[in-house]
Amino acid sequence: MKFSRYPGIRLKITLAFGLVFTVLSTILNIYSYQRIQALIIADNNNYLLSRAKSLLDKTEVSPVIIPLPEKNTELKIYARSYDGIKTLLFQSPGIISQIGLPQRQGVFDTLGLRIAYVASSSEDNPAELMLAISSAPLQSTLRDLLLLLLLSTLASVIIAGLVSYWLARFFLLPVQRIINTSKKINTGQLLERVPVKETNDELQELSETINAMLGRIDLSLKQQRNFFASASHELKTPLAILRAEVEVNLQKAGLGKEFKDLLKSQLEEINRLQNVVQEFLVISEIKDNKLKLRIEDIDISELILKTCRQLQPLADARKISLDIHFDEESENLNAKADKDKLRIVLLNLLENAIKYSLPNTQIKCSVVTRNDPAYISVCLINTIHAERIDLAQLTNAFYRGDLLQPGSGMGLWLSNEIITAHQGKLTFTSYNYTFKALLIIPYIYN
Repeated sequence: MKFSRYPGIRLKITLAFGLVFTVLSTILNIYSYQRIQALIIADNNNYLLSRAKSLLDKTEVSPVIIPLPEKNTELKIYARSYDGIKTLLFQSPGIISQIGLPQRQGVFDTLGLRIAYVASSSEDNPAELMLAISSAPLQSTLRDLLLLLLLSTLASVIIAGLVSYWLARFFLLPVQRIINTSKKINTGQLLERVPVKETNDELQELSETINAMLGRIDLSLKQQRNFFASASHELKTPLAILRAEVEVNLQKAGLGKEFKDLLKSQLEEINRLQNVVQEFLVISEIKDNKLKLRIEDIDISELILKTCRQLQPLADARKISLDIHFDEESENLNAKADKDKLRIVLLNLLENAIKYSLPNTQIKCSVVTRNDPAYISVCLINTIHAERIDLAQLTNAFYRGDLLQPGSGMGLWLSNEIITAHQGKLTFTSYNYTFKALLIIPYIYN
């Protein structure tokens, strides 16, 4: 499985869901905290006022009766005169001594204390009371509540993220099946289709759209291949006629040198066109997975010599010499192969060596046999302009190492396909300004 440096759909869905859930959960928890905080504070206020009123009911101004303050509480008691003057009757030691008389009854916070202030409405007992307790327990409760909400939010986000990640994987399984099926489809397997499930959703529409597109591509490629094959077949006959006519004219006596050279040049071009047409037919068979080999006993040495003679004019034009060496220890260099298709391979390899060799250099061709395992190897070595070249794409269709050189870039790809069909092997190496093509053919084709 390949991993991209960009996040996948599954991760994006999880991140988007997690972000939305986090925002909504945070807003909801903030609102909940504020409501619960208000309720807790209101409940605590009611509790303090209730305690303060209870102590106030036990307080007497005349005679003076002061209730004992409970543990962790502080009291301040005033007596109110008829003219509104308030006299301090009792004050607990502590911070409450720093707190002045409030303006109105109720609960307020100051100096780390919660203060409940109540006043008696009875004219017979005009007492006023301040009850103070530490605000630490209330603040601790509120902090615990906030921490609990934050932890619950974090836990909810993590759990929701994991669940959404798993659910995204589950919901994306059909997409993954489409991807896996699509990876298996190539130009030679366009009959395979993406499975379509009746889900009545976008996935079904996507599968049907891909299948329709594959159908259109398949039809277009078939039309191209049919035209390719038909055009190649149609060209074979007129080229054969032209070749025969030129060869007949070359045999006539009394031809001038100029005219004879012209006919020879035309014959070379006709031969080249016939080779191209033959390659086109083989390519068409390969594309249709209908490549058929007409196996027969052939003499590899004779085939190589004929190929070299055919390309000798091209080598002469570039001032390149051909050095051919056959294994002297071999009794014969016969093998079972398709002569015409093997000739295409040798033509392509030798022509490629001539085109990319440096002028005034030599191409070495050696033919060696081995009995264990039984095979014939043909090795071509030529000098090139670069110290080494990239070999990774040499057998790719339409790849050309030098765009200025003539050709379609199909030669080495076609050669590799033909040799693979013969159960052989074609390899290339490049080192120290040399290029080496090694062709291995089994003696017997199974």
